[in-house]
Amino acid sequence: MTRWRRNAGWVWRCGPLLWVASLGACSILVPPPEPPTSSPPSAAASTRPAPATTSRAPSTTSAGQTSTGVCSGALPGSVPRQPGTPVALPRAAAARALLAGLVTAPRLDGRDFCRSAFGPDQWLDLDRNGCSARQDILVRQAVQLRVGYIRSHGSTCKEALSGTWVDAYTGARITIANLKDGAQAATLQIDHIVSLYEAWVSGAKRWTPAQRLVFAQDVAAPELWAVAGSVNFGKAYRGADSWTPPAPALRCRFATAYVVVKVKYDLTVTAAERASLSTMLATCRA
Repeated sequence: MTRWRRNAGWVWRCGPLLWVASLGACSILVPPPEPPTSSPPSAAASTRPAPATTSRAPSTTSAGQTSTGVCSGALPGSVPRQPGTPVALPRAAAARALLAGLVTAPRLDGRDFCRSAFGPDQWLDLDRNGCSARQDILVRQAVQLRVGYIRSHGSTCKEALSGTWVDAYTGARITIANLKDGAQAATLQIDHIVSLYEAWVSGAKRWTPAQRLVFAQDVAAPELWAVAGSVNFGKAYRGADSWTPPAPALRCRFATAYVVVKVKYDLTVTAAERASLSTMLATCRA
């Protein structure tokens, strides 16, 4: 699941900023992203996190889920500064070895899943670089990009204003003229490759609130990916056993990143999940 949310490499440096209306913007070009780097089940899961469940006694939701107790997350200020530099994905052989080391276990009961257990319903700046996690991913994964300071946002971050991205799961190019327009921004979303629900049922329900907050906002692990909104809705909460990227050529990278995230956070996989990941890793060229 996810919400409506810079790799080493060359860029064209911008000259003096051109201020337009309330923002200043300059154009830069960045190389295509290197193969670097979900709400509870529902037929129309959205990338925008579901409202926090606050019932104190078990109650059935519209999706047929139940929730027990108050679902609370950590406050951002209570979490130490987190790494912001993306880790490189391992080669296929190393990814297969990592998969072999994951524990196989059935999923935990997910009826008590609560989105707010993973922190506030907004993108945060845990690496303290002045930009939210969404902005970090948009800038890092763009193939062409225009950025600028938004005065009303405090001018602390050169935000993505327009550009082109390649959907991480389909390979389709997504060009947006104005990311500050809500309707246009909705077509480009940030997905958790291991959805928050999948993380919950494979171990995260036993974590501290701070650990879950870090997971949901991790810009260092290959967990957050820019994708088309429609693709994000289709993937929703699903794990690798029930959803794979529509583009076969992107399944190797998907499986590798998925395994890296599960290993980093010591999450389990089901037998079906392991089989699917193994099949996708078999498509890797090296």
